[in-house]
Amino acid sequence: MKIVCPTCNATYKIPDDTIPQGKSVVATCKKCGGKIVIEPRAETRSDQTSQAEPLSGPQPPAFQQPPFPPQAQAGAFQFIAEQDAFKGYAGFWKRFAAFIIDALILMVCGLVIGGFIGFVYRFTAGTSAGAGALGNLGGIILGWLYFAIMESSSTQGTLGKMALGIKVTNLSGDRISFGRATGRHLGKIISTFIFLIGYLMVAFTSRKQGLHDMMAGCLVVTRK
Repeated sequence: MKIVCPTCNATYKIPDDTIPQGKSVVATCKKCGGKIVIEPRAETRSDQTSQAEPLSGPQPPAFQQPPFPPQAQAGAFQFIAEQDAFKGYAGFWKRFAAFIIDALILMVCGLVIGGFIGFVYRFTAGTSAGAGALGNLGGIILGWLYFAIMESSSTQGTLGKMALGIKVTNLSGDRISFGRATGRHLGKIISTFIFLIGYLMVAFTSRKQGLHDMMAGCLVVTRK
Protein backbone atom coordinates (compact mmCIF):
# COMPACT_ATOMS: atom_id res chain seq x y z
CA MET A 1 0.00 0.00 0.00
CA LYS A 2 1.25 3.47 -0.85
CA ILE A 3 0.57 6.55 1.25
CA VAL A 4 1.52 10.17 0.61
CA CYS A 5 2.47 12.81 3.18
CA PRO A 6 0.07 15.78 2.75
CA THR A 7 2.78 18.22 3.84
CA CYS A 8 5.82 17.34 1.72
CA ASN A 9 4.27 14.85 -0.77
CA ALA A 10 6.79 12.16 0.15
CA THR A 11 5.53 8.71 -0.89
CA TYR A 12 5.91 5.63 1.31
CA LYS A 13 5.14 1.96 0.84
CA ILE A 14 4.00 -0.14 3.77
CA PRO A 15 2.88 -3.78 3.91
CA ASP A 16 -0.86 -4.26 3.67
CA ASP A 17 -0.90 -6.61 6.64
CA THR A 18 0.24 -3.80 8.95
CA ILE A 19 -2.88 -1.73 8.26
CA PRO A 20 -5.54 -2.35 10.94
CA GLN A 21 -9.19 -3.05 10.24
CA GLY A 22 -11.79 -0.73 11.67
CA LYS A 23 -9.51 1.99 13.03
CA SER A 24 -7.44 4.87 11.70
CA VAL A 25 -3.86 5.43 12.78
CA VAL A 26 -1.59 8.45 12.56
CA ALA A 27 1.95 8.02 11.28
CA THR A 28 4.79 10.52 11.25
CA CYS A 29 6.60 11.41 8.03
CA LYS A 30 10.32 10.93 8.59
CA LYS A 31 11.11 13.55 5.95
CA CYS A 32 9.28 16.60 7.29
CA GLY A 33 7.71 15.36 10.54
CA GLY A 34 4.17 15.88 9.24
CA LYS A 35 1.18 13.80 10.30
CA ILE A 36 -0.22 11.15 7.94
CA VAL A 37 -3.66 9.72 8.69
CA ILE A 38 -3.93 6.12 7.47
CA GLU A 39 -7.49 4.94 7.01
CA PRO A 40 -8.46 1.38 8.02
CA ARG A 41 -8.26 -1.20 5.27
CA ALA A 42 -11.39 -2.89 3.99
CA GLU A 43 -12.18 -6.45 4.93
CA THR A 44 -10.75 -8.98 2.53
CA ARG A 45 -12.65 -11.90 1.06
CA SER A 46 -10.93 -14.30 3.44
CA ASP A 47 -12.03 -12.13 6.38
CA GLN A 48 -15.63 -12.19 5.17
CA THR A 49 -15.54 -15.96 4.63
CA SER A 50 -14.27 -16.52 8.15
CA GLN A 51 -17.28 -14.63 9.50
CA ALA A 52 -19.80 -16.80 7.59
CA GLU A 53 -21.53 -19.78 9.18
CA PRO A 54 -19.20 -22.77 9.44
CA LEU A 55 -19.72 -25.67 7.03
CA SER A 56 -20.75 -29.06 8.32
CA GLY A 57 -17.99 -31.50 9.11
CA PRO A 58 -14.51 -30.96 10.48
CA GLN A 59 -12.77 -27.86 9.19
CA PRO A 60 -9.09 -26.95 9.27
CA PRO A 61 -8.21 -24.28 11.80
CA ALA A 62 -8.90 -20.82 10.44
CA PHE A 63 -5.93 -18.65 9.72
CA GLN A 64 -5.64 -15.89 12.26
CA GLN A 65 -3.91 -12.71 11.29
CA PRO A 66 -1.17 -11.79 13.74
CA PRO A 67 -2.07 -8.95 16.10
CA PHE A 68 -1.43 -5.46 14.82
CA PRO A 69 2.07 -4.46 15.92
CA PRO A 70 2.06 -2.09 18.92
CA GLN A 71 4.69 0.00 17.19
CA ALA A 72 2.37 0.51 14.22
CA GLN A 73 -0.53 1.28 16.55
CA ALA A 74 1.48 4.24 17.79
CA GLY A 75 1.89 5.43 14.24
CA ALA A 76 5.62 4.64 14.03
CA PHE A 77 5.63 2.71 10.75
CA GLN A 78 8.99 1.68 9.33
CA PHE A 79 8.51 3.55 6.07
CA ILE A 80 10.33 2.72 2.86
CA ALA A 81 11.01 6.06 1.21
CA GLU A 82 10.45 6.29 -2.53
CA GLN A 83 11.38 9.96 -2.91
CA ASP A 84 14.36 12.13 -2.14
CA ALA A 85 14.48 14.18 1.04
CA PHE A 86 11.92 16.95 1.34
CA LYS A 87 13.07 19.95 -0.68
CA GLY A 88 10.20 22.28 0.14
CA TYR A 89 11.93 24.37 2.78
CA ALA A 90 12.16 28.05 1.85
CA GLY A 91 15.77 29.10 1.37
CA PHE A 92 17.63 32.16 2.60
CA TRP A 93 17.28 34.38 -0.47
CA LYS A 94 13.58 33.73 -0.92
CA ARG A 95 12.97 34.58 2.71
CA PHE A 96 15.20 37.65 2.43
CA ALA A 97 13.18 38.91 -0.55
CA ALA A 98 9.96 38.40 1.42
CA PHE A 99 11.48 40.37 4.30
CA ILE A 100 12.31 43.30 2.00
CA ILE A 101 8.70 43.41 0.76
CA ASP A 102 7.37 43.31 4.32
CA ALA A 103 9.83 46.01 5.43
CA LEU A 104 8.64 48.34 2.66
CA ILE A 105 5.00 47.70 3.55
CA LEU A 106 5.64 48.38 7.24
CA MET A 107 7.63 51.51 6.43
CA VAL A 108 4.77 53.01 4.41
CA CYS A 109 2.16 52.01 7.00
CA GLY A 110 4.39 53.29 9.79
CA LEU A 111 4.74 56.70 8.16
CA VAL A 112 0.99 57.03 7.73
CA ILE A 113 0.02 55.76 11.18
CA GLY A 114 2.94 57.49 12.90
CA GLY A 115 2.06 60.80 11.27
CA PHE A 116 -1.52 60.49 12.41
CA ILE A 117 -0.51 59.58 15.98
CA GLY A 118 1.99 62.45 16.07
CA PHE A 119 -0.64 64.91 14.88
CA VAL A 120 -3.15 63.77 17.51
CA TYR A 121 -0.48 63.82 20.22
CA ARG A 122 0.65 67.35 19.42
CA PHE A 123 -2.95 68.52 19.19
CA THR A 124 -3.94 67.08 22.56
CA ALA A 125 -0.68 67.62 24.47
CA GLY A 126 0.17 70.97 22.95
CA THR A 127 3.79 69.92 22.44
CA SER A 128 5.82 67.61 20.24
CA ALA A 129 8.03 66.44 23.11
CA GLY A 130 7.71 62.68 23.46
CA ALA A 131 6.11 62.24 20.05
CA GLY A 132 9.20 60.41 18.77
CA ALA A 133 9.13 57.84 21.57
CA LEU A 134 5.42 57.31 21.05
CA GLY A 135 6.01 56.79 17.34
CA ASN A 136 8.74 54.21 18.02
CA LEU A 137 6.42 52.33 20.35
CA GLY A 138 3.70 52.38 17.74
CA GLY A 139 6.13 50.98 15.15
CA ILE A 140 7.07 48.09 17.43
CA ILE A 141 3.43 47.22 18.07
CA LEU A 142 2.60 47.51 14.37
CA GLY A 143 5.39 45.12 13.38
CA TRP A 144 4.40 42.59 16.04
CA LEU A 145 0.72 42.57 15.06
CA TYR A 146 1.51 42.45 11.34
CA PHE A 147 3.69 39.35 11.59
CA ALA A 148 1.82 37.56 14.39
CA ILE A 149 -1.68 38.02 12.97
CA MET A 150 -0.84 37.19 9.37
CA GLU A 151 1.41 34.21 10.10
CA SER A 152 -1.21 32.67 12.40
CA SER A 153 -4.06 33.39 9.97
CA SER A 154 -5.34 31.12 7.22
CA THR A 155 -2.77 32.64 4.83
CA GLN A 156 0.04 31.42 7.15
CA GLY A 157 2.26 34.23 5.96
CA THR A 158 2.77 37.95 5.56
CA LEU A 159 2.19 39.77 2.28
CA GLY A 160 5.86 39.35 1.45
CA LYS A 161 5.77 35.60 2.09
CA MET A 162 2.57 35.26 0.07
CA ALA A 163 4.21 37.10 -2.84
CA LEU A 164 7.17 34.68 -2.74
CA GLY A 165 4.96 31.59 -2.35
CA ILE A 166 6.08 30.57 1.14
CA LYS A 167 4.32 30.09 4.47
CA VAL A 168 5.01 29.44 8.15
CA THR A 169 4.06 26.12 9.77
CA ASN A 170 4.81 24.22 12.95
CA LEU A 171 7.04 21.14 12.86
CA SER A 172 4.06 18.99 11.84
CA GLY A 173 3.19 21.20 8.89
CA ASP A 174 0.12 22.72 10.53
CA ARG A 175 -0.93 26.34 10.96
CA ILE A 176 0.62 28.04 13.98
CA SER A 177 -1.21 29.85 16.76
CA PHE A 178 -1.05 33.57 17.49
CA GLY A 179 1.02 32.85 20.60
CA ARG A 180 3.57 30.80 18.66
CA ALA A 181 3.73 33.48 15.97
CA THR A 182 4.35 36.06 18.69
CA GLY A 183 7.15 33.94 20.16
CA ARG A 184 8.71 33.58 16.72
CA HIS A 185 8.57 37.35 16.19
CA LEU A 186 10.13 38.06 19.59
CA GLY A 187 12.84 35.50 18.84
CA LYS A 188 13.96 37.74 16.00
CA ILE A 189 15.26 40.15 18.64
CA ILE A 190 17.81 37.54 19.70
CA SER A 191 18.61 36.69 16.07
CA THR A 192 19.34 40.39 15.53
CA PHE A 193 21.37 41.00 18.69
CA ILE A 194 23.85 38.21 17.91
CA PHE A 195 25.08 40.06 14.83
CA LEU A 196 22.28 38.65 12.62
CA ILE A 197 23.71 35.14 12.99
CA GLY A 198 20.23 33.90 13.86
CA TYR A 199 19.08 34.92 10.38
CA LEU A 200 22.16 33.59 8.60
CA MET A 201 21.47 30.15 10.10
CA VAL A 202 18.70 29.79 7.49
CA ALA A 203 21.36 29.29 4.82
CA PHE A 204 23.16 26.48 6.68
CA THR A 205 20.65 24.45 8.71
CA SER A 206 19.17 21.29 7.21
CA ARG A 207 15.58 22.51 7.44
CA LYS A 208 16.42 26.14 6.61
CA GLN A 209 15.53 27.34 10.10
CA GLY A 210 16.70 30.55 11.67
CA LEU A 211 17.33 30.73 15.40
CA HIS A 212 13.89 32.29 15.94
CA ASP A 213 12.31 29.42 13.95
CA MET A 214 14.00 26.86 16.19
CA MET A 215 13.00 28.71 19.34
CA ALA A 216 9.33 28.76 18.30
CA GLY A 217 9.30 25.29 16.70
CA CYS A 218 8.44 26.60 13.25
CA LEU A 219 9.30 25.92 9.62
CA VAL A 220 9.06 28.13 6.55
CA VAL A 221 8.08 26.06 3.53
CA THR A 222 6.96 26.62 -0.03
CA ARG A 223 3.26 26.62 -0.80
CA LYS A 224 1.83 23.77 -2.87
